[in-house]
Amino acid sequence: MKSSLIEQFITSMSRLKKLEAVFSAECEMQINELAVLYHITTLCNESPGVHLNVPMIQEQLLISKPAVSYILNSLEKKSYIIRKIDLSDRRKISISVTSEGRAAADQSIKKYYGIWTEILQRFGENNMKQLIKLLTDLNNLYRTLDDFPNH
Repeated sequence: MKSSLIEQFITSMSRLKKLEAVFSAECEMQINELAVLYHITTLCNESPGVHLNVPMIQEQLLISKPAVSYILNSLEKKSYIIRKIDLSDRRKISISVTSEGRAAADQSIKKYYGIWTEILQRFGENNMKQLIKLLTDLNNLYRTLDDFPNH
């Protein structure tokens, strides 16, 4: 692969990262925080009284345990979630959403959807589908690199 193509790719990825930062500032939380908070909120709405734990979130959202813990710490500092020792199994921590968390998730998801709807309309559905497929293929390829030494 030509070095200029690699540089163009790195520049494009950097721009995507900046785009995510703009969304995060607009919505007052990072996309990964919103994904976890929205997931918790949705499950709590669907099954009132349900209490989640880190392994459940990790498994359902395919996020590493350290990443989930980091995100939960951030959400807890913002008073969006509450973590308590699970009374049925004291080795587990139970996670539930607060009313502030519900409101923040609702407000942020509306902003994200508004922004992404506009982008989708301008970018085009076929372009977006192709981009999603290419990024998924790239991600899957990257996962295979773990099998090689020094990667």
